[in-house]
Amino acid sequence: MLSGISKYFDKSSAVFPSRISLIICTLLAIAGILIGVLENSLSVTANGLIAATEILSSILFLSAIKQSIRAPDYVFNYGYGKYESMAILAGTTLLSLLLIYTIIEAVKDFGNPYPVKNYFILISYSLLSFIILRKTAGFLRNSSKKFQMPLLEYDADVWKTDSLIELGVLVNLALGAVFSYFNYKIVGKYIDSATAVLLLSYSLKIQVTHGKSAVNQLLDHTLPENIQFDIISVIAENINRFCEFKKVHTRQSGKDIFIEIDVIMPLDFTLEDAYQLEKDFTTSLIKKYPTAIPRLYVTPCPKDCIHDGKSSCPVKIAMESKNRLKENIQNL
Repeated sequence: MLSGISKYFDKSSAVFPSRISLIICTLLAIAGILIGVLENSLSVTANGLIAATEILSSILFLSAIKQSIRAPDYVFNYGYGKYESMAILAGTTLLSLLLIYTIIEAVKDFGNPYPVKNYFILISYSLLSFIILRKTAGFLRNSSKKFQMPLLEYDADVWKTDSLIELGVLVNLALGAVFSYFNYKIVGKYIDSATAVLLLSYSLKIQVTHGKSAVNQLLDHTLPENIQFDIISVIAENINRFCEFKKVHTRQSGKDIFIEIDVIMPLDFTLEDAYQLEKDFTTSLIKKYPTAIPRLYVTPCPKDCIHDGKSSCPVKIAMESKNRLKENIQNL
């Protein structure tokens, strides 16, 4: 049993951060909903419900990460990384449904308001929750860099957003406590309900941003321009080693970046020459993007550089110039 528990909390596993996220989500959800309902605070209840939706999201994320770290096979040649994108879309959908529910509850509160009860308990819980959220966001951010998992980066952004929302809840509760002290309890309740809707709407911002990225991955949208330019720069560094650059295809599946480069090489170049060029491309690209998986596709030249039996191949001319330069340096 102990070995099973230690395996569950294995820090070397890419699944470990999501397991921690799931446990903390569960605790915050239970505490937030109970305290919010008992003390009649919609903003605290909404935060608990956000954590509850993230329990479902975390379960989806755990499943997605377990799938996405599987190696490519004959069924899915590019691996299982798109499970992450589907989990992100599911999380966005859940939060959108929660926003609709919160708006309905806020409208009910405006029609028949009941004052918030114990602000001291609410403020104490909200402050503790804020600290936990910030710590968890930092932990997930470091984990995303360690394991190169986009899903963990997304989860870190969600937790950071939740911490900012919790800060808004704290400010709201402080204002409510002031109004309650001066016997304007109904005003404090109105502020609490309006804050719940506004903060939940804000939380959708990060979800929609990552949701758009997830859709792009599912549709095999090409990589961002900055990555495209980095790929082109690597190709340009080796321009004298092939006849012509034709095109480059890119796609992303989870953490993996697939780069397919098409070039034309001299007709009499060997497979070893092509392999060495691909190896150099791969080294340079992985240095820039550790999860890159480059592939080089070579087409032999159409012999249009041969005239009257003489070759004017630019690659061979460049290699001859390079060899002569080496000989001159050695002779000095």
